Amino acid sequence: MKSVNSLYLDVSAIGLLAAVCMPACVQAASAQIAEEGGATRGNGTTDNVGLQEIIVTAQRRSENLQKVPIAVAVATADQLKASGVSSMVDLKVALPGVDVQRNNGFALPIIRGIAFKGVSAGLEPSVAIYVDDVYIAAQTSTMFSLSNIAQVEALKGPQGTLFGRNTTAGLLQVKTRDPGDALSGNVSLSYGNYDTIRANAYVGGPLSDTASADIAMTYSTMGEGYGTNLLNGRDVYKVDHDIGIRSKWVFTPSDRTKIRIIFDYTDQKSSNNATRLPVGGTAPAPYGPSYGGSPWDVSGEQPLTHFQGGGGSLRIDQDLGGVRLASISAYRRSDTLLNFDVDYTPANGRYIAFTQKDWQFSQELQLLSPDSSPIQWVAGAYYFKGSSGYDPFNFYFRGVAVPPAGPVAGLNRINLYSYHKADSVSGFGQATAPIFDGLKFTAGLRYTSEKKSLVDAVQTMYFQNGSIVPQVFPDASLHFKKLTWRLALDYQITNDTMAYISYNRGFKSGGFNANTPAIPAFSPEILDSYEAGLKTTFLDRRARLNLGAFYYDFKDLQVQRNVNGNTGVYNSGPAREYGFEGELELRPVEGLNLHATYQFIPDAEYKDFPLAVIAVTRVAGGYSLTTGSATGNRLALSPKHTLGLAADYAVKLASGELGFNAGYYYNSGFFHEPDNATRQKAYNLINASIRYRTDSGLSLSVWGNNLSNAVVANVDGVQSFGATGIRRASYAPPRTYGVTLGFDM
Repeated sequence: MKSVNSLYLDVSAIGLLAAVCMPACVQAASAQIAEEGGATRGNGTTDNVGLQEIIVTAQRRSENLQKVPIAVAVATADQLKASGVSSMVDLKVALPGVDVQRNNGFALPIIRGIAFKGVSAGLEPSVAIYVDDVYIAAQTSTMFSLSNIAQVEALKGPQGTLFGRNTTAGLLQVKTRDPGDALSGNVSLSYGNYDTIRANAYVGGPLSDTASADIAMTYSTMGEGYGTNLLNGRDVYKVDHDIGIRSKWVFTPSDRTKIRIIFDYTDQKSSNNATRLPVGGTAPAPYGPSYGGSPWDVSGEQPLTHFQGGGGSLRIDQDLGGVRLASISAYRRSDTLLNFDVDYTPANGRYIAFTQKDWQFSQELQLLSPDSSPIQWVAGAYYFKGSSGYDPFNFYFRGVAVPPAGPVAGLNRINLYSYHKADSVSGFGQATAPIFDGLKFTAGLRYTSEKKSLVDAVQTMYFQNGSIVPQVFPDASLHFKKLTWRLALDYQITNDTMAYISYNRGFKSGGFNANTPAIPAFSPEILDSYEAGLKTTFLDRRARLNLGAFYYDFKDLQVQRNVNGNTGVYNSGPAREYGFEGELELRPVEGLNLHATYQFIPDAEYKDFPLAVIAVTRVAGGYSLTTGSATGNRLALSPKHTLGLAADYAVKLASGELGFNAGYYYNSGFFHEPDNATRQKAYNLINASIRYRTDSGLSLSVWGNNLSNAVVANVDGVQSFGATGIRRASYAPPRTYGVTLGFDM
């Protein structure tokens, strides 16, 4: 077998830099912020008071956000920096309604309270993550830092027409910078509490009249962790190193041809997969004892996550004489090593160590109509092939916990090899046509044929008496064929006000449980989404207000369940959610930007879920696990209210600029599991920063994140051990603060 490093030298890479987005009333795609220099006003003049025009490619062509019948959320690199967002878990402050949690090194993106919590080889989230138009399949590949970002975009609701992988809850897309025709660059160095060091560097520019290139690098490390392993005294929630490198090459051999080649590689090592018995929680015998400490302290086996991965992509844009052709080819692979305690107590009981190997190849072709065409259309095809598996997965049963807690008496270890594979092809098309002055109709279709397979699954049980019992699972496959669509009407009421309605269907295919191959496969998840929105700009373009209302109707919603320490997936049956969201942006005077977002989800429930896993508290400690009804329960991870407020103010000085930024986020709380047994209580997050930038490009900022030191669980719920279970939790970062010194060329 090749070494990891030699494999990456073979393929280079793309995908280090993906992220998430900024506030909005939302549902679709790619966006770019208009160049600095003031907003374009209705009379054709330009000033520095009005809001900037936002150009989006939500329908795979450049359009003014306010003219698109889709709600789009966009954040630029400057907005993310000013809000103190440097990693995916920080994004909830910058983007209410969009969140990214983490579980054992896996990313769990959430949009409108909809997410898929399953973390296992081959499982796909309800929210897809893209980097430069390339879908990132491995959830371990999407837990990264943010660097070299041009913008981040959020698409809310099912993406069943124009984007490569069908998703139900939405899509997060990261766009990175293109090297320009002039030399540019920047460097920054940050130091924060927990002895945290972070360095970023970027340089790009022309190589010739027809070629340009850049390179971006990031490095971070922590001298101390957020918590301590009380069993061995070592730090946890600590980044040992996070190293990333990315390079983009752009060639324009003619006015009609543009070629982009992108490579990246990432190496991350941390103990951020630390998980504990909640403070005050109890465990069933023979586990325990309970322990105190802070929420970020643990007591058990030392956690470890080590990710190495990368890839490369090639995009060719060709003008064929009006009709445009786009080709996007990409290849990625990664190895992830995870070790973690799964009895969550000092007992030398259950422990998991595994290596997950992922690779993927994708190819997309698009044909786009001329910009001058009265009917705007796009058509294309998408192919995806990937594999994700355990090589190997080891589950240890040790010490006092072995005889009573193992699924079989005297069991010492379970060793598993298994691979989950996907092979998907789809064709798609969408067109927008005028009906009469101001009214347009949009229709889009995608047909997907997808095969999911479980192959090479072998489980071996090792007993304390030396006996070995292997079990070979036969290869199995499932084939899914689905038609999904988008239908929309939009009416331009005035030049500054547009209303729209839409109906979208999306699906997420079914599959197998690679780390628990003995349990049944799960079915596809289907979502019908009905949405209405209003977009308006007023006060002489100093204010922008976008409103949206949505109704979700799910069929066979995919739900995570825990099976003896492993993740499994099953279907809940029908579910529904409806709500309202709004976004208000104001620029009352030059230099002052105000932003407010609100999301209200009054109803989100399982309509029929009679065979849910239900956890009931035991007097002796821990939980009893039974099968019961979750019908009428609120959907997991769906808060009723979220609110975001942000202000950014910049003052021109004789020798530079002084800036102030503050952001506030409120979440009314949510349940972690369908049985509604565990709940994250309401919480508030506050970020703030002060920055000074000289005219020569030097800058200094002082920043703080989660200044209220809120305790927010990334993951909480009951882990099953047969008919009993233990509640366990892991947490988002506590209060962090520091200083950053930078220089822009």
